[in-house]
Amino acid sequence: MTDIHTSEKTAGPLPSQLSHDERPAVLIIGGLGYIGRFLALYLHRNQLACSIRLVDKVLPQLARLASEFSEACSSSNFMQADASREQSLAKIFTPPPSCPRKEYTYVFNCGGETRYSQEDAVYKARSVELTVNLARECARRKTPALVEFSTGQIYKPPNSSTVKSGGCKEDSTTKPWTKLAKNKLIAEEELEKLRKTEGLRYTILRLGHVYGPYDVGFLARGLCLAKVYERKREEMKWLWTKDLRVNTVHVEDVCTVALLAAKWCASIPPDQEPGLDKRTFNIVDQGDTSQGTLATIFSQIFDLKTGFQGSLISSFARFNMESVVDDVNEEILGPWAELLKDSGITDSGPLSPFMEKELLRDCDLCLDAKKARRVLGWKVEDGRERLSVEGVRKVLDSYRRMGWWP
Repeated sequence: MTDIHTSEKTAGPLPSQLSHDERPAVLIIGGLGYIGRFLALYLHRNQLACSIRLVDKVLPQLARLASEFSEACSSSNFMQADASREQSLAKIFTPPPSCPRKEYTYVFNCGGETRYSQEDAVYKARSVELTVNLARECARRKTPALVEFSTGQIYKPPNSSTVKSGGCKEDSTTKPWTKLAKNKLIAEEELEKLRKTEGLRYTILRLGHVYGPYDVGFLARGLCLAKVYERKREEMKWLWTKDLRVNTVHVEDVCTVALLAAKWCASIPPDQEPGLDKRTFNIVDQGDTSQGTLATIFSQIFDLKTGFQGSLISSFARFNMESVVDDVNEEILGPWAELLKDSGITDSGPLSPFMEKELLRDCDLCLDAKKARRVLGWKVEDGRERLSVEGVRKVLDSYRRMGWWP
């Protein structure tokens, strides 16, 4: 592994090049969530931390963990706790006796509510308060780096000119277009306040749609839908156009940039790089994934024809989204259940074609991630620069290994 250099300063050796006691002690909140478990696996396999503590409300036995996570997410690394409860923080932030450090070096907040279309009160309790409580504790303990995972849905949907020029930059206008994103922005702003008042060291990663093995999010919904339309022998048609951006990033590339961001954050004093945009990085691959990208890939994997609704139907949907989504869900959930039954899958599992109206809006998720590559030295793994047929097939293979896929 070679040294990574930023445009502003030499980043120095990565943790795997350091002696055992010099490696960071890492605390991962939401450690059994999708990103959290992969981050733990990345750190464990590459011996990048002297100690790893995963905190989650869910027990490992109930988290549907694949076999490769058994060591990284073992009971010796795990603590069951609710980090949004202030009274739990002292226990959570105390490293285990085996840790050579008295305090955690890096704290990664992978927790919070990930479902869409919830009430604001749910996001406030499970996301905003979680972030604020963690940040206050990090500031009090002078934690070198708090890494907050956020979303690119925070930005005002870009116009065609911005899309053509590469997408939203970190200093672009914010106007969240999902409830989840609205509350993520509130949490981000609280971090900046705590930097000003309490010297918090933080950085934010605003992500595109994260995919990879065992994904149950955006891409998974599309794959389930494609399977249903294949069964029904009907054309799978998207709303809006093939040019609508739905930028993506592989979960393993999120893990590599998260560690780079933590190291960068630890090297920047709180009074430097002031402002949200200065401490934020957009994270997507170079493929500029669009609905057209998905349509092309799905048509090569499944035995179905793909296309796009005309302007008349799309215009109707724009003003009647709730009823349109309800109709679609009514049409697809029955055939999906039949697919599972015919395949002998008695446990419905985490996959579902159920569509959320917030995700069907005519809003581009289009991000410019050049800053992360320039400042952090981040590089997407070769072969994952863009969403591909091979990459999607690997996702489907992971579902089959878990017995989730009909």
